[in-house]
Amino acid sequence: MPRGRRLLVEGGLYHVYNRFARGEDVFADPEEAMEFSELLREVKQRDGLTIYGWALLSNHFHIAVRTSAVPLSRSMQRLQGGFAKRFNRRWGRSGPLWQSRYQARVIDSQDYCEQVILYIHLNPVRAGLVDNPADHVFCGHRELVKRIRDPLVDVDNALISFGSTLKEARRHYNERIRTGLEKSPSGAWEGIFGLLGPRDRELSAPEPFHIDVLGRSTGLERPALD
Repeated sequence: MPRGRRLLVEGGLYHVYNRFARGEDVFADPEEAMEFSELLREVKQRDGLTIYGWALLSNHFHIAVRTSAVPLSRSMQRLQGGFAKRFNRRWGRSGPLWQSRYQARVIDSQDYCEQVILYIHLNPVRAGLVDNPADHVFCGHRELVKRIRDPLVDVDNALISFGSTLKEARRHYNERIRTGLEKSPSGAWEGIFGLLGPRDRELSAPEPFHIDVLGRSTGLERPALD
């Protein structure tokens, strides 16, 4: 049976995820998780991606990403294909590493954007890996609530869904995370997320993340590729 066509739009925002074949716990090895996250950073910079949230679990990943003029399929081919080649080379193995092609769902509203960011960052708790998402190194949550020097998440773009200033957005985001932890049977909120410093500033997202109702291109410039 032929595969269904994907709805891929320049400047579109997507929830992208995939799992390793046979449920292999590849990311249980911190070095492999680091390799994937660094490759994601490379692809982000090369293709002009905007990252709203991400999490690596033992056998799968979740990413909330806005594309540029470079097609999402090209970015994911580089990310998944590049990682698979490196992994197989390191371990002297062959054959497919991923369960299937990546899955991508269009994020078409502000409310859905918030839900996806929260869902992704609470995944390590739901999976029983940690009690608090801030304790999971390979997750965008700690980048939103702590001062990480070089975050993979585009902090302003992600937090602007939760408020207009840094303090306000972090407070609302943390409140939503706390609610998620209280609902999670394995989660326990300890009130460790506070506002980071006395200063506040306006949040800015230079480019809108949404697409219009007709799914038309946002008209972004297509960057040159090697």
